[in-house]
Amino acid sequence: MLTRLRLSFFRKQLLVIISINIVSLAIAAVLLYVNFVSDSRTNLVEVVRSKVVLLSSASTAAILFDDKDAASSVLATLNVDTSIRFAQIFRADKSLFTQYKKPGQEVDVVISEVLKSPYFKDEVLYICEPIFIQQEIVGYLLISAGTDKLQHQEKRYALIVLLVFCFSVFLAYILNWRMQKRFNAPLNRLIKLVQEVANKRSYHKRLHTESDDELGQLFYGVNSMLNTIQKHERQLKEDSERLESLVQLRTEELFNKANYDGLTKLPNRHLLNDRINHAVESASRTKQKLVLMFLDLNRFKIINDSLGHGMGDKLLIKVAERLTNLLRQSDSLARWGGDEFVILLEQVTDSEHTELLAQKIINVLNEPVEIDEHQLHVSASIGISVYPDDGTDTATLIKHADISMYRAKELGMGKYVFFHKDMLEYAANYLSFETDIRRAINENEFSLMYQPQISVKTQKMVGVEALIRWNDKGKLVMPNEFLTHAEDLGVMTQISQWVLNEACMQTKKWQMSGLDVPKVAVNLPVSSIMHPHIIRYIKHALTSSKLAPSCLEIEITETNFISSTDYTISVLRELRALGIRVSIDDFGTGYSCMSYLQNLPIDTLKIDGSFVSNLGKNKAANGIVQSIVTLGKSLNLNLIAECAETQEQVNALEMLECDVIQGYFFSRPLSSEQVVSYLQKA
Repeated sequence: MLTRLRLSFFRKQLLVIISINIVSLAIAAVLLYVNFVSDSRTNLVEVVRSKVVLLSSASTAAILFDDKDAASSVLATLNVDTSIRFAQIFRADKSLFTQYKKPGQEVDVVISEVLKSPYFKDEVLYICEPIFIQQEIVGYLLISAGTDKLQHQEKRYALIVLLVFCFSVFLAYILNWRMQKRFNAPLNRLIKLVQEVANKRSYHKRLHTESDDELGQLFYGVNSMLNTIQKHERQLKEDSERLESLVQLRTEELFNKANYDGLTKLPNRHLLNDRINHAVESASRTKQKLVLMFLDLNRFKIINDSLGHGMGDKLLIKVAERLTNLLRQSDSLARWGGDEFVILLEQVTDSEHTELLAQKIINVLNEPVEIDEHQLHVSASIGISVYPDDGTDTATLIKHADISMYRAKELGMGKYVFFHKDMLEYAANYLSFETDIRRAINENEFSLMYQPQISVKTQKMVGVEALIRWNDKGKLVMPNEFLTHAEDLGVMTQISQWVLNEACMQTKKWQMSGLDVPKVAVNLPVSSIMHPHIIRYIKHALTSSKLAPSCLEIEITETNFISSTDYTISVLRELRALGIRVSIDDFGTGYSCMSYLQNLPIDTLKIDGSFVSNLGKNKAANGIVQSIVTLGKSLNLNLIAECAETQEQVNALEMLECDVIQGYFFSRPLSSEQVVSYLQKA
């Protein structure tokens, strides 16, 4: 097998330099030799030409007098020149007159071939010159000279050039070889160092040299480069260690972000699903039960909207802390999202423990939470599913616990409910309800009823309260059956805007027809009151209907009113500044202290119907109503009693000096047409 000959760089360089020298010297030698030959031949031509001129001059008389002997004598003088082969004299008509030949030489050319002299043929020189007499050609002289002597000189000169060429090549080789040998050793040291750096990544060695030439500068540059590389290597190692630390930290952060809630630091739904999957597998092997509790905070949205998301976040942290303190180490608490939490209980032996824990959670969360000088009240609705009774996989258990939670919310705040298969129909109905309520908004299936409010003193109608109804495919749906769900679905603001616009338009129509309807009361949830554009919505309703602001009263339900925040107060003050009346509905059933009333810009208190319905039946109800009336009078507020149905209740309210009564005793809620008839009869 043929192997490729590998030469070192220096040998290649030497070969290149020697090759260049050889080519240069060869070209120089050839040029010198060619120049020498040219000069020699030129010199020969000049010598022979000078002889031709002399002989032509000497032969003129012989040709003129046709004296061949004299001409032959002239040519015979060429005998002394060994290079002359032959000479011929021709007459003017180019006929031969006489000639001279050396022994052994033959005339090998005719005069017509050499008229253009000088003429070389087969290394023989031929020169032909005319013979003039008074500028008239009388004949021609032809001389042929050999070049043997010239060739001998050329060979000798070629030998000399060859010897000089060989000596020059040898000298160039020796000088270049010595020069390369001088640089080869330090460069080998450089190559060795580079190989060691490349193979072993060792940057501590250096090259030593005392020369100031380019090689010394190269070594200095290499040493500087190694210093820089060593410094960067050290820095890179430090950075790599720091980067590894950061990567590890970032990995932990990403793991925490992927598996834990950023606010409460509890496991998120991703990690919870993993834990439930693992718990289900374990429970399947050990034939044990596990429990999922799906927990939703009631009234959290109101707090979040009224006090801001920052306050809502702090409340969620407090709730997470309280829940964590109630659980065992083997239990798992996770934030499912928003205000929803999920609790996983493993190794559950009986339902009694589950019920006891659920009640503890409800009791703990019912306790007020103090945050930034605000006393906040929340409660919890809990749905419970059990493995394997209510499902054998994670998705089913969570779904059934979620369904149970919504059922618990239906039963009222602070309830827990175990899953039952009958709830699946309820869940399906709830999904259907969501579709229906959105259709009702888009297709305007809502209507308003109006319940008269009667003055105790004059027995005349002083206003009406607008009450929404839903005509769901011919079935009349009462507000308590759909408004809570509408709030959960986030469509309450749209419904509230519709009620505002419709109530204002209808009231203005009554007034324009000559009916005395002093005002209309519209109940708005706190979520609508806290909406950033609520003032614009109310102004639009008044402007589009051209209803006077004094004819509109906005009711806020006290059970949903948490505290007198700065934003709430500013909204109510702006409503009052527009001339709109403000009232607190269902007063007496809320969680807040009654002392907050002194800070609220309101006009009216509406006594909750649960107290009015018990008037005359027990002293407690009489005392509560009396206290509310007294409080309202002390604050110069109007008092309206709701749900008055009997003469006894009306008499009691008159004795307590209530200002306005609203209830079935005077009238049920009426349609807009029925209001017209009612006023005409009155």
